[in-house]
Amino acid sequence: MTISSTFLLLLCATTTLATCCSCIRMELHHVDANANLTTAERFRRAGARAHLRLESLGVVAPLTLGDGDSYTTQFAIGSPPQEVRAVVDTTSSLVWTQCMTCRPNCFEQDLDIYDFSLSSTGMAVYCNDSLCTAEYGAGRCRGHHAGACAIRTTTYDMDIAGVLRIEEFTFGSDKANLAFGCVTKTNNVVAGLDGASGVISLGKGPMSLVSQIGGNRFSYCLNRYFTDQVQSSPLFVGPSAGLNGDAPFASAPFGRNQEPFSDFYNLHLATISVGEADLNIPSDAFFYGGVIIDVSSPFMFLVDVAYRELMQEMSRRLGSSLVPSPVDWLELCVALADVSWLVPPLVLHFGEGGGAWTIPAENYWAPAGNETSCMVVVNSAHSGPPFNGTSIIGNYMQQNVHVLYDLDNHEISFQPEDCSSI
Repeated sequence: MTISSTFLLLLCATTTLATCCSCIRMELHHVDANANLTTAERFRRAGARAHLRLESLGVVAPLTLGDGDSYTTQFAIGSPPQEVRAVVDTTSSLVWTQCMTCRPNCFEQDLDIYDFSLSSTGMAVYCNDSLCTAEYGAGRCRGHHAGACAIRTTTYDMDIAGVLRIEEFTFGSDKANLAFGCVTKTNNVVAGLDGASGVISLGKGPMSLVSQIGGNRFSYCLNRYFTDQVQSSPLFVGPSAGLNGDAPFASAPFGRNQEPFSDFYNLHLATISVGEADLNIPSDAFFYGGVIIDVSSPFMFLVDVAYRELMQEMSRRLGSSLVPSPVDWLELCVALADVSWLVPPLVLHFGEGGGAWTIPAENYWAPAGNETSCMVVVNSAHSGPPFNGTSIIGNYMQQNVHVLYDLDNHEISFQPEDCSSI
């Protein structure tokens, strides 16, 4: 896949399929939540996921290979309900899961594969339906799909194909009728999705969960995952999704939605400060692609010119307190006990009337071992095009932050929060 934008053989109707109350709540589970791992092992796996995430977006970074995606959630499809576990993704726009007809071309998943023949509420979407467009070649709707609307997309480093269906989804006590991809074929039956059966997409496209539920808003609050007990994190989708109380927050307007980033949440980042010191970053450094916010990427990737300025200022401040890095893909490290008093906050200043988001040290420095903590910001220059010219805000930086995506007002807001209390 070149990038994880979705090339679909379908088009959403102008009416919203989903019927629900003001908001649904889902629980996000970090992939390592139930694993018996040390902090160092969690750190190593997060680094491996950073590599895999960039690979799934079409680039290669010099990190140690591993497996796993960042967050999954569980829900049910059909009546009677069949349990499904899916990866949560903010860079794609198709909800999909494997269907029983994928055999023998299925990748491995933990739960039973969804069987639409057992459900009384599902239905196929056909070529002449308003949900399906002939713009991408109506001929694909004929033949072995028996007139059903065909889908084809590439996501998480695998090509998938199948048909579009409508089905009843159950999220806790809430139900919604959604259009989704019933995947019948994939070219990567080995890698899979770390036991998940599909993807819950929260992108901007008309077939994403947030677009179909209505309200054009969703929010989440990620609990810390470099701990012995990793709690689930809440995700809210629907018009009542919002921030809590009167606590201060910073908002960032969406950036230029140029190709190849049209399906991504792209923010207009103007500059960066380390404490009170503004970095000497050229005004056009973040022009190409701006900064992407991604719930599946663990760590921050920063364009080369900004990364070098950050390294220079941080090295100047930390001086003789710097210690050798225990890993070859991170450069700046200090003693673990020194982070809280030695490392200054990082401040992202958003342009186009946006605010300033102050990021504490524990959200961009991570324990790389029992005695060492390292700055988990990676140079985008290690990536291939087009991501070597853009920056990514990963989920580690978003921990204990309530993040609200407001698609109507074209902005994302960040509010410090104890996510375990929501």
